[in-house]
Amino acid sequence: MTINVAEVKKRLLGFLHDDNLVSEYIRAYGPTIDIKHIKTIKDAKTQSVDLSSSGTGNDPTFDIMVSCPVCNREEIPCYELRAKSQKVSQNKFLVPCYEGTTGYKTVDYTLIAVTVCPRCLMASPDKKDFIRSGGLMPGDTGKSQLPSNSIMTLQEKIGERKAVLKSVTNYEDYFKRPRSGDAAIASYRLCMARAATEASYEQPYSFYKMGAYALKIAKIMKSINIDNREVLTDALGFFEESYRTSNCPTEEIEMQVVYTIVALYLRLGEQKKANAYIGAFSSLHTNRANDMRDNPALTTTIIDKWTDRAKTLWEDRDRDDLFKDE
Repeated sequence: MTINVAEVKKRLLGFLHDDNLVSEYIRAYGPTIDIKHIKTIKDAKTQSVDLSSSGTGNDPTFDIMVSCPVCNREEIPCYELRAKSQKVSQNKFLVPCYEGTTGYKTVDYTLIAVTVCPRCLMASPDKKDFIRSGGLMPGDTGKSQLPSNSIMTLQEKIGERKAVLKSVTNYEDYFKRPRSGDAAIASYRLCMARAATEASYEQPYSFYKMGAYALKIAKIMKSINIDNREVLTDALGFFEESYRTSNCPTEEIEMQVVYTIVALYLRLGEQKKANAYIGAFSSLHTNRANDMRDNPALTTTIIDKWTDRAKTLWEDRDRDDLFKDE
């Protein structure tokens, strides 16, 4: 029996009243109608509490105002964390996990880390991509670090970014805190659109950024009980492209990329492919050892550190709780 996807979407829209939610439903559960899944999606959307904050104590966040380098919109709120207000750890995919220190609430900063321009939907978790009045640190000019060619292309693609949000029209309210899981996911999809523009100009770290954004989407989706396998597969593709094209100039980030590929293949049940990338670490170590004969200043320290972490994952590959905090 052939599934009429258009009819399923029409019926889902009648339940969810939001094209974005319909898209999230289809992505998570496929073109079928299930009242339980519909309730899951609706509950994630309509939560009125601040999903990013829990516990007692002072709010560890504060606002700074930035301007958009694409459309020149001013007074855009950028949510920042106070220094030492959170104990930050990482899950197996290197996505940050937060826990409040003494006197501060716990804040899942991942949900509110992205600054979104409410006019053109330029989005980034890095405030240096925006214009900061007078700069924020000594030597900071306050200018956006985005290259001019990327800014010009982002100006041309405002319509494409608006299409990501579909039926959402009040962008300013949508991305304010408290930010729903749906809005947080949308903020990272907008980041991916920006990074894709950077990738088109072969900017360093662009594929790495897209992979990292996808992993944050995956973490948010899991927290609101939406299947995240598809977005984990997307992340894997971005990281493999980053490694293939040597898109990360620093050795530390490149080794993180290889490690994350190993973790993703294990999570997706592809143990043979995960083991192949562990073998890539061995090749990198051998090549570096050969280079050290001519340049004793080189070391294998960073390669060895990430090799050990990948091997630990491999040794624990059969643990049921290995990726419980993904």
